[in-house]
Amino acid sequence: LHCTRPLCLGRRRLSSDAHMRVRTPFRCSPHPCEYEIAFVSDVEGDLDYFNRWVAGSRCVAYTGSDEAALTLTHARAYFVYGGDVPDHGRGSEQLLRLLVGLKRAFPRRVALLVGNRDLNKLRLTSECAPSDLARPHWSIPAPHWDPSAPTLSQHLEQVAAARGGGATAASCDCAAERLRWMYENTLGCPATFEARRAELAALRSVGSATGDNGGGGGGGGGGGGGGGGPPPPPPP
Repeated sequence: LHCTRPLCLGRRRLSSDAHMRVRTPFRCSPHPCEYEIAFVSDVEGDLDYFNRWVAGSRCVAYTGSDEAALTLTHARAYFVYGGDVPDHGRGSEQLLRLLVGLKRAFPRRVALLVGNRDLNKLRLTSECAPSDLARPHWSIPAPHWDPSAPTLSQHLEQVAAARGGGATAASCDCAAERLRWMYENTLGCPATFEARRAELAALRSVGSATGDNGGGGGGGGGGGGGGGGPPPPPPP
């Protein structure tokens, strides 16, 4: 949040340079109470950007050189995250863990707001559930809001054609390919599947995360889970 000059809202004065400073000069007290509120939003998995933001913050800092946890820098520091943690960058899971860890450490001074990119991932809890994965691929329609998007069957046929060797839509139908189809055609984040695959491979110190039902396939696509590695943290 950037303000070029103080903003006067009744008895509260807001001023900021990358942060928001709240002064409450109530007339009954000769000693005004001062708070600092740090705000950032729409990081969307870009951990390098977030690290640069933290480096310039007066309210939020890493607890150590390994950048594994965050803390508030002083007793009157507050932090608000404005939403949209995941998707485009390769640090979605790491950013989520950092934010949830900070919220747990300072539950009354940290607020994590939900953005559209966070909220739409709730679909994964149902559409990646075993009961939904058991539905025939040809019974799942294209998203009604995008007439140009392929159906799941059309996506699987494209995957089969690219694989060759007698592959069919049915043989390519797995949790990972359904997740890839959702990201690319129904959630507005076509790069997320590969970004999450790369992130999980780095976190697990392996050459690559597999793209099928075995190993890290489901997790490689995103928040839907998958074999291996620690489970995702609960939502804030």
